[in-house]
Amino acid sequence: MVRKILVVVDDRPVTQSAIDHAIEMAQTHRADIFFFGVLPHYDYPAVDMLPVADVSAEGLQAKAAAEASRLLAAASAWAERCGVHSHRATAMAGDAAHAVADAAIKRHCDLIVVGTEDHNAVVRLLNGSIVPGLISKATVPVLVCRDRPLRAKRNSHLRRPFDKKIAVRELGTRDDDEPND
Repeated sequence: MVRKILVVVDDRPVTQSAIDHAIEMAQTHRADIFFFGVLPHYDYPAVDMLPVADVSAEGLQAKAAAEASRLLAAASAWAERCGVHSHRATAMAGDAAHAVADAAIKRHCDLIVVGTEDHNAVVRLLNGSIVPGLISKATVPVLVCRDRPLRAKRNSHLRRPFDKKIAVRELGTRDDDEPND
């Protein structure tokens, strides 16, 4: 039984699909959601270098933390509107997969939900996807979500093939008003 779901939140569009899946599962199982953002940890050399940008390392970290906080707040508000209790936190780590797996253990989560884009393994490796590392390091099940179209409730104007009930009467059956044999 699923009681706590950890959802990895970042700025990719596929994250919305992962959040949507997690909210649906939380509604079904009456579970709590734990939204988790991983901030990148930058290692800078100790030698003097010419400045590449006008922003300091602390400035970059502050901007990343503010953006993560904004994304987590939006995800939490979305879950609360859907009637799901949620928590949120961030962590700074060099290895995002390890940080997510540790957070799932510390928070006693039963499931990790993460989004992935439709790319091959090489592109995911170059873009820094945490999915391969997370699958190997996590001790709880990992649900990997791909981007999907908006939920059926949002597209209610579209025709759904199984909405209409078809009246079917089997041969050899009787109506309620027919007498017994």
